[in-house]
Amino acid sequence: MSRLVPLITLCCLLLLPFATRATEIKGRYVTIVYGDNELLDDFNDELELGRKLDGLARKRPIVTVADEVLAKVDTVVEKAETILEMFPDQLHIRVVLLAAQEDVARVFQEKYSRSADHIAFYSLSEDTIYLSIDDVNLEVLAHEIGHAIVDHYFDVRPPYNIHELMAQFVEKRIND
Repeated sequence: MSRLVPLITLCCLLLLPFATRATEIKGRYVTIVYGDNELLDDFNDELELGRKLDGLARKRPIVTVADEVLAKVDTVVEKAETILEMFPDQLHIRVVLLAAQEDVARVFQEKYSRSADHIAFYSLSEDTIYLSIDDVNLEVLAHEIGHAIVDHYFDVRPPYNIHELMAQFVEKRIND
């Protein structure tokens, strides 16, 4: 037992910086979780909306980078709902920003005990989108938001292939 206490203390000290570094910002439809401001800045830079969507996002009050990111993501959610013609009640999901595809793969492995080389995925059980900032773009985000909307809209989840087709439909139509 005496050896166990120092080991537990060491583990807590090693993990504490990761637990305290995460920051959250909340929008109408999403809570975005990120490790540092540079990650949020990079996400903002990579998430380029088309002219129409950018115009809609700019109608929201924007003072900080966080405001701009929330405006962009909330606009994408609203467009995805319109594309699918699905407007689930009380839709609110988490979006976790990760630096690279390897980080997304590591999280996927931890959660599902299997390997995958995803650049993003939506966890149905957690109501959370995990995104690689190195690989993110409007279509990737729209695809994952499509999964979240479909998940929240139906009382009984449709089969995975149908889920995927609807998410792909959002991805293809997001710039229309």
